This record gives sequence, C-alpha cells and structure tokens, in this order.
Amino acid sequence: MVKGKNLWTCPRCKRQFERRGQSHSCRVYQLHLYFKEKPAGRLLYNTFKKAVKEQAGFFKTESLECCIHFVSTFTFAAVKVMKDKIRVSFTLGREIKSNRIYDRVQTSAGCYLYAVDICSDKEIDSMLMKWIQAAFERKQVKAPAKHHLKNKKYGKQTFLPKLQHAN
Repeated sequence: MVKGKNLWTCPRCKRQFERRGQSHSCRVYQLHLYFKEKPAGRLLYNTFKKAVKEQAGFFKTESLECCIHFVSTFTFAAVKVMKDKIRVSFTLGREIKSNRIYDRVQTSAGCYLYAVDICSDKEIDSMLMKWIQAAFERKQVKAPAKHHLKNKKYGKQTFLPKLQHAN
C-alpha cells in the first residue's frame, strides 16, 4: 500500500498489516451482501468511496462482517451500509466539536473514534473529507488493549476491544 513499507501478510486470510501478528478477524464478508435491498445505502457508499479516492489517493477496501474497511497500511475509515444511509467511522488525534458527529468515544488521551451518519450525497462535503484525510494521514494510532470508556451519546460505560488499526 505505502511504498517502502514492509507489511505482514496473514497466512490465513491474506490481509496485510503494519505489525507482524496483528490481532484481527480473518472472516471476510461478500461485499455485494452489504447492499442487498439497500439501494440508497449503495449509492451513498459509492459516492463516499469515490470522494475518498479523490481526496486521499490509493487505498483498498476490506469487506468484513462488521463493516467495510478503507485501508492504507491501517484502517483509516470504516463504513456501515444501512437502508437509507451510511455510517462512517474514523479515528483522529484531536477532539471534534460538530453536530454532525453521531457518536464519539475517547479511546485514550488524545485519541478519538468518531461516527458520522451520511443520509445525502450533499453531506459528503469538504468538512467530512478533511476529517477523512486527517484519518488517512494518521499513521501512528496507539491504543491500550482494552478500554472502559464513557460513551458520549449514551453516558454509559462501553467496552471497546483493541482497535483494528492500532500498530
């Protein structure tokens, strides 16, 4: 993905990671199944993917059971396709204050996981692309193995497993 980077390839699923032996799920999910009976979600996904490609450049997608990962040498964004919208998740090293943020979880000091719902192609705008570009450029995401954090939206304790894109 990134020129000059030595990536470890999982012998079982053939996914690539920056860290040798990276903890991950080898389960893949057929991409077309995400779009079954979700034509609006599919259109939004296609529009978002095209915008990310124009903004960030080369990346690949990995279709997993949970969502569709956008990957450079790490997962910089994830998309969950719904019937009439998509939910885009990404991690940044700073706090964002915006009413567009559906959910925010602070995963460690100075590390935030965000979720943004996209219901219209007009919401795939320069502000969202600025956040995605920053997530794409964020190469050193570090997080402890487990977190018990307060979920901003619901005000309750949330258990988060090790981040998929941590190195």
